[in-house]
Amino acid sequence: MKGYITLGTVSVVAAIVFFAYLGATEQGRMVEFSQAFHARQIENGATLFANNCAPCHGEQGKGSPRAPGLNSGDLFNGTRLESIGWAGTLEDYLLLTISAGRPKASSGAEAYPERMPTWGQAYGGPLRTDQVQSLAAYIMNWKDRALAEAPVATLESADMVGIDFTVVLPEGDEERGKALASGALGCAACHILSNLGPAWATTEAGPGIGTRAQTRFQQEDYTGEVTSAVQYLFESIVHPNAYGVTGYEPDVMPATYATRMTPQDMADMIAYLLTFQ
Repeated sequence: MKGYITLGTVSVVAAIVFFAYLGATEQGRMVEFSQAFHARQIENGATLFANNCAPCHGEQGKGSPRAPGLNSGDLFNGTRLESIGWAGTLEDYLLLTISAGRPKASSGAEAYPERMPTWGQAYGGPLRTDQVQSLAAYIMNWKDRALAEAPVATLESADMVGIDFTVVLPEGDEERGKALASGALGCAACHILSNLGPAWATTEAGPGIGTRAQTRFQQEDYTGEVTSAVQYLFESIVHPNAYGVTGYEPDVMPATYATRMTPQDMADMIAYLLTFQ
C-alpha cells in the first residue's frame, strides 16, 4: 500500500513539473508556431499570386499595363490608401479588395483598362478565405523591400503650393496632370471613376469642368474669392469648401492638397482640368 502511495505522489509531482514546464515554454512555442504558420501562408500566397495575380499585376507584383504594381512604396507608405480615402489598415484593404474585386479600374480607365474580378468565395469567386489571407500575407511580405527601394520623398513646406491662388504658376503639362490625377493624387477615383465628386467630363447635366470653370466664379451663388478660371480651379483644389456644388456634401474632398502639391503639380493639374470642355 505504501508503494502505491509513493508512486501516486511521484506521479502527481511529475505531472506538476511537466505542466509547469509546458506553461513556462508555451509562449515561446506559440511564437514559433505563429512564425511557421505565417511562413507557410507566404509560401502558399506566392503560388496563388503566380497563378492568379501575376498576369495583371506583374511578376513579383511590379505592375504591368493591365494593373498597378503592388510591390511598391506608395502602397506601403500610405500614399495610395490616402488618395482613395481608405481609413483602415493596409492588410484589411488587401483582404477586401482581393475578396470583392474592383468594379472600376484602379488608377484611371486609360492607364488600367482591366477590372479586377472578385476572388473570394463569399463574393462568388474561386478562392477560400484562407487562400485570400495567404495572398494578403504574401503581398504584405514585400513591405520592407518596397519601402527601401522607393523611399518616401519629403518636401519642405516652402516647396508646396500653399493656398494663395493669386501666385503665378509655371507652365502646365496636361499629360503630367492626367498622371497625377490617376495616380498619386487619386482625383480620378471620385471625379472620373465614380460620382462621389462632381464629374470632370461632359455629362447630360452640363459641360466639362474646364468649361464650367470659365463662368462658375461669376455666378450669383458663388461664395469664393477668385477672378479667373485658373484661380477657380486652384481654389477648388486647395479650399474645396469655398464653393459648394449643388448635390454634393461639404468636407468630402480632402483639404490637404495645399501641402501635398508643388506649384508645378498645381499647374499641371489645372492644365489637365482645362481639357475637359
